[in-house]
Amino acid sequence: MPDPSHAIARGQIGETQLKAARAVDVTGAEIAEVAGNLALNILTNYFNVLADTDTEWPVVTPHTDA
Repeated sequence: MPDPSHAIARGQIGETQLKAARAVDVTGAEIAEVAGNLALNILTNYFNVLADTDTEWPVVTPHTDA
C-alpha cells in the first residue's frame, strides 16, 4: 500500500506511487476523485479564511459568571 506521507509532496506524485496504487486496483476514476476532493477541500479552506468563517459550529460563546 502506498505511504500516505507522500501527500505532502505539494501535488507531485511519482511513478512509483502511481504504480503502487494501480497494483492494488485503484482506478483512474478513483485517482481523479481523490484529486478533485483534495482540490475542493483546499478551495473551501481558502474561502473560509477569506470569509473569516467561525470555526466553531454552533458558535460557542464563553460562559460568564454574573
